[in-house]
Amino acid sequence: MKTLTRPTLAAIFLALAIPALAIPLSPGPALAQAKAEPLKLGRNQGGTQTLPILAINEKFFQKEGLDVELVMFLGTSDGINALNVGKIDVGLSFGTGSPLTFAAEGAPIVIIAGNLAGGHPIITKPENAAKYKSVQDFKGKTVGTPRLYTADVVFRGAVHRAGLIPGKDFELIEFRRTIDVLEAVKSGKVDVGVGSSSITAGAIEAGLAIPLWSNDLFAYHPCCRIITTREVLAKRRPDLVKLIVGLLQAEREFVKDPEAGVKANMADLKIDETLSRTLTLDPHIQLAVDPNSKGVVTMWNYMKESKYITSDADPRSFIDASLYKEALDDLRKREPNEPYWAQLEKRFQEWN
Repeated sequence: MKTLTRPTLAAIFLALAIPALAIPLSPGPALAQAKAEPLKLGRNQGGTQTLPILAINEKFFQKEGLDVELVMFLGTSDGINALNVGKIDVGLSFGTGSPLTFAAEGAPIVIIAGNLAGGHPIITKPENAAKYKSVQDFKGKTVGTPRLYTADVVFRGAVHRAGLIPGKDFELIEFRRTIDVLEAVKSGKVDVGVGSSSITAGAIEAGLAIPLWSNDLFAYHPCCRIITTREVLAKRRPDLVKLIVGLLQAEREFVKDPEAGVKANMADLKIDETLSRTLTLDPHIQLAVDPNSKGVVTMWNYMKESKYITSDADPRSFIDASLYKEALDDLRKREPNEPYWAQLEKRFQEWN
């Protein structure tokens, strides 16, 4: 059985032509007078970014004196390339595997916080759903996976630990985009597909089944790390801390009022309430701003096992959790009696 491949990210990294659609957000009067330089936030098309959108809707960034501008990309590689050449300041939703690969190849990427944990569907046709209850059930199947996406890294780590070998125990077909995986499952080209959060809505609308989630293979695995470059970190650290403060407030707001997240995604993704409720409130989709350094290190180790990276660098050198800690400490000082901030402090100590 044969594993299909595609060009390495090192080659993609050389591409400087990056299609993007900037969506500026109008600052309030005070910010307009100050003419603050906006923090440009890159995001992937189709994926849910509940916390950033909720923070914008609730004006949490504006209240911190931070002007932000959203920039949309059609794919992860385009977004990271844009970050590397200074077209954006922050990446919100470019996964974990791809940023780590670029960093291993020398890109000055730094993980400063999180956005989403888990939430990637493993999809198949409804009549086949009962066949997939654990990772062992991939044996003998044809599996489609989006190379180097977070869910792909999680999947490969899980099958490695289960003692399964791609090309021997199952056929593995690699795709460049998760939408291609979706189409391959729909057409019957593959038996089962490793998806991403960006295709969950499309899979549901297509009538496909989701028998497993990435969380079932690696509990609380990090995804959609919030990334920047060392240059931006040096120049705009206070703004990056404000960004995290706003996101933390959005996280608390979502915990208090999940319906606010449902409404935010309805407007942002232009979907109906039923689908937005499914995407936003599914327990497999875990929203957390914590950088989860330990989880990132585990992902790095999975990638080394899969031969995606050969670097001997310390993965923690690509993580700076101090900005998150500074933002959380700031909120605890402002609201010392808020129990949610104490919960997040405990989680930070466990995850980092």
